[in-house]
This record gives sequence, structure tokens and C-alpha cells, in this order.
Amino acid sequence: MTGAPPAAALDYAIPERSGEALIVPPLNRVPALLAESRAFRWDGAEVLGVPLGEFRRRARGRALALAAEYTGTAVPSDNRPLVVMGHQPLLFHPGVWFKYLLLTRLAATAPAAGLHLIVDTDATGPVGADVPDEHDGLHRAHETLVDLAPDVPLEAAPVPEPAVWTAFVERVRTHLAAVRPSSLAARFDTWAGGIGEARGALSLGAWLARLRRRYEAQAGAPGYLELPMSRLADTAEFRAFALHVLRAPDELVRVYNGQLEAYRRAHRLRSSANPFPNLTRDGGRVEAPFWVVRDGRRRELHVSRADGRLTLSVGADAIATIPTDPSGVEALAEQGVALRPKAIGLTMFARLCLGDLFIHGVGGGRYDRVTDAIASELFGCPPSPYLVATATLHLPLAAEASAAARRALERRLMDLRHNPDRHLAETTDAQRGLIAEKWELIRAVDAMRPGPDRRAATRRIRAINASLAAALASEVAGAEARLARLGAADGESAAESREYPYFLFDPAEVAALAGVPPSLA
Repeated sequence: MTGAPPAAALDYAIPERSGEALIVPPLNRVPALLAESRAFRWDGAEVLGVPLGEFRRRARGRALALAAEYTGTAVPSDNRPLVVMGHQPLLFHPGVWFKYLLLTRLAATAPAAGLHLIVDTDATGPVGADVPDEHDGLHRAHETLVDLAPDVPLEAAPVPEPAVWTAFVERVRTHLAAVRPSSLAARFDTWAGGIGEARGALSLGAWLARLRRRYEAQAGAPGYLELPMSRLADTAEFRAFALHVLRAPDELVRVYNGQLEAYRRAHRLRSSANPFPNLTRDGGRVEAPFWVVRDGRRRELHVSRADGRLTLSVGADAIATIPTDPSGVEALAEQGVALRPKAIGLTMFARLCLGDLFIHGVGGGRYDRVTDAIASELFGCPPSPYLVATATLHLPLAAEASAAARRALERRLMDLRHNPDRHLAETTDAQRGLIAEKWELIRAVDAMRPGPDRRAATRRIRAINASLAAALASEVAGAEARLARLGAADGESAAESREYPYFLFDPAEVAALAGVPPSLA
């Protein structure tokens, strides 16, 4: 079994035109991939002494039971293949949302069980979205829902206060009020109307996920289970996986960094941060491919080993000392260590220990080529395969309105600067004197021949205009700001952006693009 798509398909290209999708490998290969994954024998691979085949059975059973409870549905049959995906619960663009609808399709047609891991373990910083606005021409306006600190994971962030939510909704409605077509505002209102169903959530991550799932249900009930990664990370199975990875820190660094360097050489990458940084050493301590959450903050974790025990540290503080054998799993729980995976740890666990197929976006599909190599060295076998999917969808916006507004603003700025006397609502005696002098000079210039006198008169006219325009400084600054916001080509980029949030798009349209059977919609 090979974990990656064929080599010829590794350079994923995001679709350029609206309504186009990327799925690699193609969906007609999915049945064979699932069959190959299900038939694979995990002989020789183990997690803390438990054969990987048995460990997968336990981890999958635990995850599906928790997800069924969380989603409020029945536990799917064990004999169905499992397709997994994961993403942060944010106000993402429809290219990301496409993966959710594709998961519903595969669950129905493969047939398979579908599991979405709500990646509430990430610390994303401010949560918000770009929305279109046609006040003063078409442009993108960014609105922040929650100004989240960069080290606060979504699992620890509270649900927005009602006043914060209401203010966000009103700001977005104001932007959309001038946008054509009006259906965008109606879609936003439908999405925002899900607030009642989301209110029972205990964290920002769960709250955002509920809003998205309810809106997605406009195209038919989602055909997959969901589970916050924070809950899965607190299971004995995930802790066992993490302990297996961490139990030999020197070996972990050798494998992890060695495979990253090999990947960079193969792809001629110069940046040490691409696709993600190497693990670092700090004396005898090694950076872990996991975070730890303490007091609602996500912290960098370091590990060191001595006398058959691991010491886990955050900064200069040792937070736990645990055995490296299976008893260390219970010790992690007893000592309250909230381990959370970084990106590579999450997909490695999902592909090695849970699913028969994983759905990635373009970024994940690229970095998981390294995951395949690291997992093969650390566990003795490749993880299950993955599929890369995304789509491009544009809103039905026209850039012509922005171009016209830009031309009008440019004409107004020129008139404010060259004919400020036309825009002064009231004038002082001094200003009236300058205006009289200006027009006397203009009449005189018309009769002058080119030369020093004409140049001096022209300079004086400019000086008078500048003096008169000083009274219009705020109006000039406002027009300049609007023109800068539009930019030379912002109308076109605003019309063709693929980054608008999913809640401005029709769920049925995205479902149709993903090929969700009409009977499910």
C-alpha cells in the first residue's frame, strides 16, 4: 500500500475558473484505494507493543463511538471503510467546504463511514472573513468576529458574547446591503439564523462547527460524523500513539528532520520552513511534534529521556515525568497533560490509526508526502492513502461598478486640488481675495506668451489652489483613502476572489459540484 497519490499527480494546481474542482487521484480510483487499504496487513507494525491492526481497531472504535455521541447519530458498522478529513472550524472559503460535501458523497456512494475531525486544537489568531462591499465601488472588506490571541486554541476560546455576535452580523449586513445580487445577504442571514442551534456549544471551535453544519444541511443532512480533535486527543489511544512517537527523542529528531531535509532536496526548496520547520534541540531536550494546552494556552512542548522515563517540559518548567512503556499512557492522564497534535501528528494518527482514506486540501496533500516517509520509519509501514480535493467558486459580482467608481474618485480628487474654490461651502475674506486673484491670473495667463512671466503666474495659481485646498484637507484625505482602498485593480480582484466565506455560497451549488446524489440533497 502506498500512502501518496502517483508521482505524476503531486504538483496540485488550484483550479482557476469558477465551478472547477480538483480531485487527485480521480474518484473512479477511490473504490480500489479503499479495497487496498482494507486488505492491507499491518504485520510487523505496532504501537507501544500492540500490533497496529489491533490498535487501529481499538482507536477506530473509540473515535466512532465518541463521534456518534457528539453528532447524535448511531455508530456505523465496523465492516465499512472509513474516510477521514479534518479542518479548523473557521469562516473558510468554499474550496475548503467542498471537502465536506465530498465526504458526504463518498459516505453515500463508496459506501463508507465518514468522519470529520474538527481541528479545534489549532490556535488561529483572529477569526473573521472578507466580504464584498460596493459602497464607493466594489472592494473586499474584512470583518473580525473574535480577536483571538495567537496562543489560544479554538477549544479554549469562549463562545462570543451576544453583543459581539450582533455587532459582527450588523457590520457584515451593512457591507452586503449595497452588493448585487441581494441573494448574498439572504444567504448570510440564513447562516446567521443558525445561532440558536449553536448556542449550546462550550467553545468557539464547537460553536463555529455547529453554525457550518447547520448551514450545510440546507443541501441535505451531512452524511458523516464529527468529533473535536480535542476530545480525540484526550483518549488513551491518542496518548498511546503520542507516547510511541516521543519515547525515543533522539530517534524522532533523526527521522523527522532527515525526511524533511530529503524532501527539500528532492523538491529544491531553500526555505527551512517549507513545508514546516525541523524539530529543534535545546541541550538534552527535543522539540515535540505536539503542543500541550495549559491554562487555556497552547504551549511548545519539549521532551528528554533518562533512565527509561520521559520528562515533558514547557519553557523552563518540567510539567510531567512518565514511563516510556505502556504505563506512561495512564501517567499522562493522571498528571493532566493535555497533548495536542501539530499538523503532521494529526494526519499521521488519522491515517495510521483510524482511516482507510484521508481527504486533504492542496497544502495538506503537499506536506503529507513527508508524513508518509516519517511514518514508515517510525512505525514500520506506510499510512493509509489520501486524496487531495479543492474547488474554486466565485461570487456573481461585477467589476465594472468598481472601475466607474475609481474613475469618478480620480476626477473628484483632481477637481478638489485644481478647483478647490468650487467646493468651499463658505469662504472667508482672505479666501475670497485669493479666489479673485486666481481668476485674474487665469485670464492674464491666457493672453501671455510663453516665458518667465507666464511661468511665475502659473506657479502662483498653483500656490493659491494649495492654500484654498487646505480647507478641504479632510475631504481630500477621504477621497484618497477610498481610492487607495479600491486600488488599481481591486474591483477585478474583488469580483474574482476565491477567498470569500462559505456562508455567501449556496450549499446546493457546492453539493452539486461535489457530486452529492440528488436523493441526499
